[in-house]
Amino acid sequence: MATKGKYNKIIFSPEDIAYLKANFKTKTNRQISDALGLKMTRVRTKAYELGLKRMELQRWTPEQVQFLKDNYKTIGDTELAEIFTTKWEKPKGWTKKHIEKKRRYLKLKRTKTELQNIHNRNVKKGRFSMCAAHMWKTIGQAPIGEIRIWHTEHNTPFLVIKQKNGFVHYNRWLWKKHKGSIPKNMNVVVKENADRTNYAIKDLELLTNAQLALRNSKNRVPPEFKETQKLLKELNKIINKSKRK
Repeated sequence: MATKGKYNKIIFSPEDIAYLKANFKTKTNRQISDALGLKMTRVRTKAYELGLKRMELQRWTPEQVQFLKDNYKTIGDTELAEIFTTKWEKPKGWTKKHIEKKRRYLKLKRTKTELQNIHNRNVKKGRFSMCAAHMWKTIGQAPIGEIRIWHTEHNTPFLVIKQKNGFVHYNRWLWKKHKGSIPKNMNVVVKENADRTNYAIKDLELLTNAQLALRNSKNRVPPEFKETQKLLKELNKIINKSKRK
């Protein structure tokens, strides 16, 4: 345990120094200072005096600084980091923060026009589409093309697919993909015997509003009444035939 000398100066014993050297790269300053009964600032100072470093700082070369000065007005920080990684490889690589920090230190600021030009350049190169893909992975948003099962208010399942502007009905999307535009006032629906959560283009059909309404009304009839409904239809057919005679 370290002791205090004259004027409250901290005196490290040989054991303290040995402990600091042995644990500096495997423990935090907080853990070491707690073990020695010292403040973290004193541990940092002593480590500096002893030449202890957890990481070796890699300084910018004149060539790297000049490249940044020559290109920061036309190339964004993220792309600059990618270029630096290719041109000047280093163990921990280059990140956007490395570029931003150095620009601030050198007072290299971009005008609004320069920022807009960089934005336009990134759009043309398709860089923002990659940003969106990375965002979906990071925050959990559905990527374009993902299919999900949703339910109606009656708990009937139906499929949707993620597109650029959000989710759209999968059956309509699938029909347009394989057969082109959908005729006006027609509905793309899953055939009655098909699986509503797992179907292909062969399982879809076009129905008018009247046909769809009829099918929906039939499906909403409780099972115990369906036989009665069938008998009523047969009875109506017989009545209509007798009227024609």
